[in-house]
Amino acid sequence: MPDDGKTHEKAPMFECAARTDIGLLRNRNEDSLWVDAGRRWLLLADGMGGHSSGDLASAMTIHYVLDRLLATAEKNENPDYASALTNSIIDANAAIRSAGKQSAAAYPMGATFVGALLSPGELIYAHVGDSRLYLLREGTLTQLSRDHTLIQESIDAGNLTVEMAQNHPCQGLLTRGLGVQDKVEPDTGICTLHPGDRLLLCTDGLTDMINEHEIARLLGMSVRADEVAKSLIEAANFAGGRDNVSVIVAWFNE
Repeated sequence: MPDDGKTHEKAPMFECAARTDIGLLRNRNEDSLWVDAGRRWLLLADGMGGHSSGDLASAMTIHYVLDRLLATAEKNENPDYASALTNSIIDANAAIRSAGKQSAAAYPMGATFVGALLSPGELIYAHVGDSRLYLLREGTLTQLSRDHTLIQESIDAGNLTVEMAQNHPCQGLLTRGLGVQDKVEPDTGICTLHPGDRLLLCTDGLTDMINEHEIARLLGMSVRADEVAKSLIEAANFAGGRDNVSVIVAWFNE
């Protein structure tokens, strides 16, 4: 680059990794992942346990979200990704709902979803269900998503503590999911990112097996993103691996 007398700041390097594992007790993996490192799009869906064709529902979720995001990127000079992400979830819900109604299965098709779109200074995210988004900043882990579960409603109402909820019999019962009702309302947010922040998207196959203290320790390790993702999967399986487990980790190197 020629010297023009101006100071040029080097864009921070983006690092991310995604891993999924069947776990130790399931006979198939119903999670779906998509990472576009160039665009910094991170998408994760979990087929709902006990429902039919969970793997198909999660794959459809990723397909419809990605399709809407790509269309938005191609058609707009200044794309509104926040709206696109919300509308893509509504698209996915309608498609899964329609497919489920045509199925002869006893239970509807269903999935949970969490997605994050990153830039060096900002995070746009949306989610439905109990797949989670975490932010690790200066050693402190914060859950940016809020579980759409009966347990979370009881915690919010003051009827349960987080500790009491860990082994509660209603664990995993959702109040919102894709394909369950004709309409779905995703939760969305925009968050400022600071240098050194780390992000984790994960299914409940991780959070049901290891606590947030351990998640924070593993996410904060001074190793490459792929090694962090691998360690999170291994920790879930070491703790029992009762479910499929999927993780996406990402950060901008300082």
